[in-house]
Formats: sequence, structure tokens, C-alpha cells
Amino acid sequence: MYVKYFGLSELPFKITPDPRFLWYSNQHKEAKAKIEYHLSQKDGPIYLSAEVGLGKTSIAQRLREEFATDKSKKVVLAFAPNLKTANQFMRFIAEEFEVKTARSYADTLKNFERYLLDQYKAGITPILLVDEAQNLPHDTLKTIHHLFNFSTRNEFLIQIALFGQPDLHKRIRRFKSLASRMYMARLQPFDLKQTEEMMKFRWRVAR
Repeated sequence: MYVKYFGLSELPFKITPDPRFLWYSNQHKEAKAKIEYHLSQKDGPIYLSAEVGLGKTSIAQRLREEFATDKSKKVVLAFAPNLKTANQFMRFIAEEFEVKTARSYADTLKNFERYLLDQYKAGITPILLVDEAQNLPHDTLKTIHHLFNFSTRNEFLIQIALFGQPDLHKRIRRFKSLASRMYMARLQPFDLKQTEEMMKFRWRVAR
């Protein structure tokens, strides 16, 4: 009811993430720029760790929107809660990148490797963004680790960024071979001043 009372066009504070309402604090700008750099420069996989509600999903969506305008990039955003097994994950990723899947996990993986090589020769960079990655089963994390093996001498054939709650950071640190190959970005909870600025920004967007 307060939308009508205050003359707003929509709700400024919604539970569902919306990139339009993402207020960029200095740490948001730094985290987004760091992820964008690693993905664009093919500098290695990266993950963003943040508590619920700090904007990690909105950053992932914003990156997808921005990369989608670049014809030299093919970007896929996956939501981890719907992917229960490594085979489901690999089939979903393959289908999103328009790669033929097979009955066996191994054959789908081989098809995907051929696709990555073809994209590399064509000058196209496949980018995989995985949201809510703290929910990924260990076998799926092993699959992501395996994808890092698809590379030339100088760069990875697929660029990957994971977005998740702090438990993602703990799980990656325990997976030492995965941790050794990934960069990290982090978002901290807002202080009082930042919260005030964020609320004012969302109010302006909703007018």
C-alpha cells in the first residue's frame, strides 16, 4: 500500500534480486570489476562470497547482461539449487551452450571439450556464471575443477565465476586442489551509512 501512498511506480524493497536496484558501494564496484577482469582477460576462475541479501545474485545478473552484448563472448548463468548431481550439471551446462549431450557423463564431457576448442578457434569466449554455488554437491565441484583442465598453454578455454554464501568459501578452502586454482572476491555487510545510501538509491529507482 505504501507504493500508492508515496507515489512510487513499484516496490523499492523486494526479496527477489533485480539488477536495476543494485546499489554499487565501493566494495560492490571492486568485486564486480575484479570478476569482470578475470573473466574478460581469461585470468583464471574466481568466486564471490557474500551473505544473503548483499547483491551477489544481482552482480551475476548484471555481468550476464553486459557480456551478452559482446559477440565475442557466450555467457550462461546457472542456478545451482536445481542441479543435484554432476551429470545433471554437465548436461544442463552443455544444453545451455547448445552442445549435444550424451547418455554418459564422460561422453557429454568430451562433446563439451570439443565445443570449447571450436569456440577458441573461432575467437569466442564461453563464460559460465554459477549462482548459489554453496549448494553444489562435491561431485559437481569436482566437475568444475575438471573444466579448468580444458586450456591452452596460456589460457583457460572456459571462464568461470561462482557466486555463493560464505559456506562456499569454506567448502572451496577444504577442496585444496580447487582452492589453489581460484581467485576470491568478497562482500561485507553494510554499515549504517551504506545502508542509508542503499535505501535512498532504491527509493529513487522505484519512483
